[in-house]
Amino acid sequence: MNNQPSRSQFSANNSTQVELDLLNSIVLDDIAYPWNPEAAESDTYFDSLEEELPLSDLITDLEITSGCKHFYSQTDRLFSVIDIQNSLFEKFSGLAPKNLLNKLGKIAVNVVDQVNSLGSILSLSDQLVHCVSEVLPGWDLEDLEVMARPLAYSMRGSQNDAVENTLATIQSTSWSDLSEVEQARLSLAIALYAISEANN
Repeated sequence: MNNQPSRSQFSANNSTQVELDLLNSIVLDDIAYPWNPEAAESDTYFDSLEEELPLSDLITDLEITSGCKHFYSQTDRLFSVIDIQNSLFEKFSGLAPKNLLNKLGKIAVNVVDQVNSLGSILSLSDQLVHCVSEVLPGWDLEDLEVMARPLAYSMRGSQNDAVENTLATIQSTSWSDLSEVEQARLSLAIALYAISEANN
């Protein structure tokens, strides 16, 4: 049993071998990084790297421009969704759950984007019904349309007045304590507020 080498002998031999391998790879490596990019020999190094991967073959200026436009439009859209969700939370946080407010804000931005970009002809009433039908799927569309008409086509005042009038008729209790009709009316008022914010 004494003929077997000890564990410390193996680890010492292995660590010295690893150190030697590391030293060889550092010292004997032919291609070293040119630490001074302004030196003349570094230009040839960078030119050789650019020749290995020509970007002009991968993407054109037109693709870059269209990709940037798409990226910026998506970020603008995300920021508008976040702004509207924050606005909804400030105004309706005591009346509706946060996930409902977030979802209504996101849907309202999508609806307004569709109306503006595609030239879709959706009445305000239809926009409200579309928003709320995704949040409250148990409701019949015709019933939601009937409840949305007074908000969409208010004769007196602005849309903000219609939202405030709806809020005045709903007792300020928790969402779960509201009846289904009150939940639908409140959701329509929140959707109206979100759509008006998205249009601004």
